[in-house]
Amino acid sequence: MVDFHSHIVFNVDDGSSDIAMSKNMILNAIDEGTKCICASSHYIPIEFEQSKEEFFEKVDDLRQIFSEKIDIVPALEVYLTPDLIELYEAGKIWCINEKKYMLIELPMSEFPMYTEDVFYELRLKGITPIIAHPERNIKIAENINLLKNLIEQGVLAQMNSGSILGFYGKRVKEVAETLIQMNLIHVLGSDAHNDGKRNTNIKTAFNRINEINPDLYEWIIENQFSIINGDDVEVLPIKKIKKAGFLARMFKR
Repeated sequence: MVDFHSHIVFNVDDGSSDIAMSKNMILNAIDEGTKCICASSHYIPIEFEQSKEEFFEKVDDLRQIFSEKIDIVPALEVYLTPDLIELYEAGKIWCINEKKYMLIELPMSEFPMYTEDVFYELRLKGITPIIAHPERNIKIAENINLLKNLIEQGVLAQMNSGSILGFYGKRVKEVAETLIQMNLIHVLGSDAHNDGKRNTNIKTAFNRINEINPDLYEWIIENQFSIINGDDVEVLPIKKIKKAGFLARMFKR
């Protein structure tokens, strides 16, 4: 299993507060059976702007401690802004494992008008955006076609393990299950922030994906390390599902 989204690097954002907590989080991931974890700390202009040198030093420190038990790769959870290309070219943001996939967070309650334009510019640069936890975005929850259109353009999506298990509420869980049914999710992440309630747990969520959509589960297992290594992947066809009641409201024209 690969955990594509975690805040295990200490003292850089609202995640791990010290190296002891980071160690506990990583030990928990090892116990879960995780083989690789992405250290995807926040990059939010002004609020959390990572120093690449400091960040990579801390990742290397954690790597050396756990080198024989789990692979830790550098990443970022980049907050969507219109100037991501400029930030990338300036070396202020980077991709997962410094390859071609970039984890990008949308504003939780908005779907900015410039989203498609920024993603298009990134893809022209050879960067494939991975949307962080789209199931938690209010606009996507109201209209899944927003996400569907991006996936059709070559974007990928990462789901939080807690979303599938109901940790963010009933509605987020319902949206998460729908995205799984439709093959609109491509990688899983814990979005761990601490060694308490928001820890690096993903095993139960992986099993739940297998229960809902075994084909998608197999695709994730087969392709997750290709994404870590920066290889191209061919996603599963998007499925249509019967829309009634709550689901019907999630597909606006």
